[in-house]
Order: sequence, then structure tokens, then C-alpha cells
Amino acid sequence: MFGYSQHHLCRRLERQDFIRFSFEFGRVIHENIPTIDELVFLDPPQPQPAASLSETKREKELRLGMEKAVQTESPVLSRDILILPFVADDTTVIAQVKGLDRYLVRKIGKDWLEGLSSLLIREFLLVKRACIDSLTGLLSSLHLEEYLDYGAKDRTGVLMLVTVYPKSSSFFQAKNYQHRTVSLLRAFVDDRFPLYYLGQSCFGILCEKKDSVFAAEFAPSLVNFLKREGCYRVHVGSAVFGEIPADSGLSLSRSEEIMRKVWAALHVATKRGPFAFCHYSSIENAANHPLAPPAQPLVQWLQKATHNLQKCALLQFNTENSLFVESVRDCAGEEDRIFTDKKTVYLLLPDQGRKEALKMGDMILRHFDEKEHSGTAVNCGISLYPSGDFKKSELFLNCRKALLHSHFLDPGALIICNALSCNIAGDMYYGDGDLMLAVKEYKRGLILDPGDGNLLNSLGVCYAQMNRHKAAVECFHKACNSKEDRFMALYNLGLEQQIRNEHIAAIDSFMKALDLPEQVGEEKTRKDIKFQLGVLCVEAHRYRAGFDLLQAWYKNENEEGRGGKALRYLGEACFGLGEYRDAMKYLQQAMRYNEYDGDVLGLLGEMYLKENEGDDIALRFCEKAVELNPDSLKLKLQLAKAQLQCGDYLGCRRSLQPCLRNKKTRPAALLQRGLLAHEQGQKRTAEKWFEKAESCPGQISNSEIKKTARYYLNK
Repeated sequence: MFGYSQHHLCRRLERQDFIRFSFEFGRVIHENIPTIDELVFLDPPQPQPAASLSETKREKELRLGMEKAVQTESPVLSRDILILPFVADDTTVIAQVKGLDRYLVRKIGKDWLEGLSSLLIREFLLVKRACIDSLTGLLSSLHLEEYLDYGAKDRTGVLMLVTVYPKSSSFFQAKNYQHRTVSLLRAFVDDRFPLYYLGQSCFGILCEKKDSVFAAEFAPSLVNFLKREGCYRVHVGSAVFGEIPADSGLSLSRSEEIMRKVWAALHVATKRGPFAFCHYSSIENAANHPLAPPAQPLVQWLQKATHNLQKCALLQFNTENSLFVESVRDCAGEEDRIFTDKKTVYLLLPDQGRKEALKMGDMILRHFDEKEHSGTAVNCGISLYPSGDFKKSELFLNCRKALLHSHFLDPGALIICNALSCNIAGDMYYGDGDLMLAVKEYKRGLILDPGDGNLLNSLGVCYAQMNRHKAAVECFHKACNSKEDRFMALYNLGLEQQIRNEHIAAIDSFMKALDLPEQVGEEKTRKDIKFQLGVLCVEAHRYRAGFDLLQAWYKNENEEGRGGKALRYLGEACFGLGEYRDAMKYLQQAMRYNEYDGDVLGLLGEMYLKENEGDDIALRFCEKAVELNPDSLKLKLQLAKAQLQCGDYLGCRRSLQPCLRNKKTRPAALLQRGLLAHEQGQKRTAEKWFEKAESCPGQISNSEIKKTARYYLNK
């Protein structure tokens, strides 16, 4: 059972510690040797067959000193440089201390050096234990605070807080869920960024040298990944960190100021649904958001100007150039139809439609070009009334959407708000984490163009994150019938079908996506499709196809130090193919990759039973697997097999009880009850169980179960 014992990472030093905690370890050395000028942590020099011809006398002294320090595991003094060796697992890390005081060099004794080395190792371990969470093995909140407060002031990046709440209120189940979450986050982050545990199911990700654009892509992909892996609720809050402005007026430390922003973003995310995210900039700059509500004077002007109009057009130009305002007046005439506000000029055209608005906009832009020869480009966004289900009061926002759309085109563009403009606005809201507004924009875009594949795909993604899976599947099906972006529609449809356990349909969707001609930017998605396709084939008992797909994916990813998440499924595929030795090899590697994966432990226990590697070890694996995932009937079946093999008949019967009540696991459970009765010498009872197993119409009542049951009936 999980207790409160210290995490194994806290019990010894590792080479990685001298990278992660270099600042803290350096401070410890400075406190104990206060006169030093420079400190660096190094890997020891590799033995050379012959000395380099370019090596100086001083360099040779240092190299020999480091080799001696490593061999004797004792400090070595080389003139005014102290070489301190630290044993870290199977390697040694050297601290090279430069600039020692001359008096100290003369007075240093061997006993003092030995004592210093032992003292530093003890203090390093204390620092490490303070900086690592004892339960998860992740970095602690103390280390995060130290990094933000005492690190280099010019460091910039993004801090993300991720809350992944367990569904169960049971202590042990919540604990197991936490360990599983740690494994999932490690798999997603993949050593790119440091991970922190702040307590109460809250995790931190520190993305150094990243910006808000990165956060807008990283946060939704993280939320979708955790949702796909079966997490109950996921919220992500993020904020950019850097230098705090000198005139900020806050008496907070650097870490307090950054955490205040991230907590505020996380608080907003928790109100947006079970799977949501929020970046602080969308809160901080809400008034300056490109789609923020217009100022009150502008609203009043439009209300007055359009009060009795049944038809009109509004043009917005992104400039406040005085010459441009003159051009608008020269072309439009009436002064009351023009309004200037915040580097923007508005022109209202009463009782005018699409053609007239385009003609007027083009005339104004040409007139300005003739006046202004500096090459200043002005874009124009146009909104029409009536259009779709938009109200008159939304003319301003539609102009802004059209202007946002124009930024993707050449300078001097003239755009009427259309379906694509709504798609761009929806994407902006989605990037902010506001799914409700994003859905609203996508729906309005579909009113203007009901068959737009991009809009349908984007709307489906939002529905999926909001747990409206039926609506998401409908959107993806419609998007698959459109010409635009069928690849992403098929990919998203496959993911949704996978979540709904429609394995055959998901395989079909993924195969269709891969059959489409490859476009630029699809490489990463195609890699994921191949992985998901391999997993689905294994789950659908197509072991050979699954193994071939996963092995190719694993070889490709493993070259970059990734690919560990495929090991479990490779082991399962080999198990299904009867290649038990290979299965055991993959499963043992998978256990090292994720020690809290109950499915790996359960399958490994079953493998140990089949290969006679030790029934007691197999039983412990299966017990641990059920402890990690007590709701899995598949793991309880594996535990029952191990208990039967070890003679724990009462435990076997208890493990099989819930399996007998489930249609999916009932055939295998009936067979195990028959084997249990057979082992206990109850032949008539065993025959009844075997007869039930042979005739059971369960979902996974495969031929192997029937074959085994028939064998014992005929015995």
C-alpha cells in the first residue's frame, strides 16, 4: 500500500541533480567556502590513450587532479583550485572551485577537506529533499519559489498551473489517480520542461524562454491529451513571467506576483467547464482585446444613426491619419456618418448593401493612396445589416472580425465579415480558453456558410472539450463530407470514436485520414494517428497489424529519446501473438517507463504465470495492479488467475464476483470459476461453470475460452 515514506529519488544524489539544483548546490558551497570566485560543476575527463600535444602544463595538472579525485573519491587541491568529487549513482560529478584565498590554501588540511566533502553531500541531500516532493518525486513549490525569486532577473517564460482532480473521494483511489496523473504529465512534457507538484492535485510546468503564443497552443493540447487519457476534470491557468516593472506599485516578491497572475487565470478556467484553460493576458488586457465591446460613445452614435434603418453597411478603417479622415469626408460627404475612435475611422452607409459598401471602401482607399505617397497601408473591414442572425448592435464587432481577417491578406485589403471571419474570431476565443464564445462564433459562421469544413471541425473540437461528444461526432461527420480540411476532421472523428470505444469505426477513420495526400504541417498529426491506430488494432485483437505499426512508431520516436508510451502496447501485442519472451521484455521496459501503470503490472503478472517465472512474484504484480486501478475488471480477472495458481481459493472467488456481473468479462470469469471448482475437486460444479462459459454470449467470448471450456468438459 502507498504510505508516507519518502520518495526514492530523495534518498541519493543523481547526476541530473547537479543540473536541476546547480544554483542551490552552489549556494551551499559558497556558504561553506566564502572566499571563492568561481564555481562550476563538470563531468570528469574521460581517460585518454595519449596526452594532447596542445595541452598546457596547467591543463595537465588540472586533468591529473580531477582523475585522482575521481579515483580516490576524495577532494584534491591543485594550486588555488579545489576539486571536489561527488558520487552520483554510477557516475561522478566534479565541483571545480576557483579563486581560493592564499592563506586558506596554505592552511587547508586533509582532515578538513574530508570533513568538508561529507558535510557538502549531507547538505546537498537536505537541499534535494526540500526541493523534491516526497510523494510524487516532482520538484516542490519551494524550488519553484527559489527559481522565480533568486534566479537570473532576465529570465522569461510561461508558468502553467494544472489541476487534475480525482473523481473518487477515497484516499487510496485519489492517491493512485495522482500517481497516474504524474505519469501522464511526464509522458506529455517528455523532459522538455521541469514539472512541479504544489499539493492538492495541482501541478506546475515552467516553460522557460516561451511566450503567450506558445501557451495558446500548449494549454489546449495538454487539456485534450489528459481528457483523452481518461482524466475526470482538467483546468490549466498560465501567465508569462519576466521582469516586474519598477513602477508596478506592488510590494510583492517576484514569485508572489507571478503566482498571483497564474492563480487568477486558473480561477477563471475552473468556471469554464470540466476541461478548460485560461491565459492571464486575456484577463489583464480584456479592455484592449481585439473583440472587446465598443466604447459607450460609439454605441450611442450607432444607435442614433441606425434607429429607423432596415438596411445599412458599416466600414471600419484601421488608421487615424488626418489625411485619411479627409479622404473619407471627400468621398462620403455627410459628417454625421463618420466617427473616429482609437486609431480607427468608422463610416456608416444608410440603406446601402454589399456592392455599394465595396465600391465606397475601394474609392476611399484609392483616394487616400493619391493623397498619401508614403506607402501607408490601410485595411478596411465591412459589416452588413441584415446578415445572418446578427443584430445592429453587433455591426462594430463584425467590422473588427473582418479587420482581423484582413491581417492574413495583403496590405490594403477590403473584407466583408463572412464565415471565415467568424472562424478567425472563434479561434481567437478558443486560444483564450473561452469555449462558450468560441462556439457562438463558429455557429454564426455556419449560418453564413453551413457546409464550411473548418468551422464544423472547430465546433466539434469545442464540443468534445465540453463533453458534448454526440454533438462533436455529428460535426466531424459533416466536416468529413466537405472539401476543406478532411484530414483533421477524420483525425478528430477517430479520436472521438476511440473515446466512445467504437474501435472498428475509429480504425476506419484513421485509415481514411492516412490515405489522403499529405499536406504541409501534418507530420506530427500523422505520427499520432499511426500510434493511435496501433493501439486500436491491439485493443481490437489485431495483434500483428498493431505490432507492426507500433514497432515502426517506437523505432522512429526512440531515436529522439521518446516512445516509451508504446512499450505497454507492444508487450500486449506480443502477448496476443504468443511471443511471451518478447512480451516480457517490452513490459519490463514499460514498467521502468511508468511504474504506476496498473495494466502493465497486471499483464506482467500474467506473463510470469505463463512462463513459470515465479507464482508469488506474479501474484504481487497483480495485487499491485488492482491496488493502482481498483475499478478495472480486467485486472481483477488477472488477479484471480494468480490467486488460483497460488492456492488462494477464497481470494480468487472474491476477485471473480464483480467480473461475473459484467457482460464483457463474464465469459472469462465463468471459465475461471470452473477452473477454481476443478482445482477444489468439485467436478459437477466445475462442469456447470464450464457449460456456462461455453454457451455465454458475452462481448469477448472468444474461441479460446470456448475451446478451454470444451476441453475440460470432455476430460
